[in-house]
Amino acid sequence: MMRIAASLVGLFLVSYMVKLPVLGREDRSLWSTSELWTLYTHELCIFAMLVAGAVAALRARRFGEIRDGPNPAPEADERDRRLHRMAGRIAVISSLFALLTAAAVLTGMYSRAEF
Repeated sequence: MMRIAASLVGLFLVSYMVKLPVLGREDRSLWSTSELWTLYTHELCIFAMLVAGAVAALRARRFGEIRDGPNPAPEADERDRRLHRMAGRIAVISSLFALLTAAAVLTGMYSRAEF
C-alpha cells in the first residue's frame, strides 16, 4: 500500500510539472494575503509529507522481508522502528493538513475564476 501511495504522489508531481507549461501558473497578484498564506501553508504541508514519507520509507527498507503479524523482522532494531513510526505519523498528519489547505486553496481559485 505504501508503494501505491508513493506512486500516486509521484504521478501527481509529474502531472503538475506537465500542467505548468500547458496551462501556466495562476496570477497570484489577484490573491489576498490570507489566500497566499494558505497556499504557502499547503506547500509546507506537502513538503513535510514528502520528507517524512521518504524517511519512513528509508527506515522501512532496513526491516528486511515484509512480515505480517506482531513479530518484527530481527533486522529491524528498536530505533529504526521508532523513527519509522514517528515519520509515518508525521506524514499522515501532514497529508491531512495538506488536504484541508488544498480545499481552501481550491475554493479561493473557484471564487476568483471567471466562468
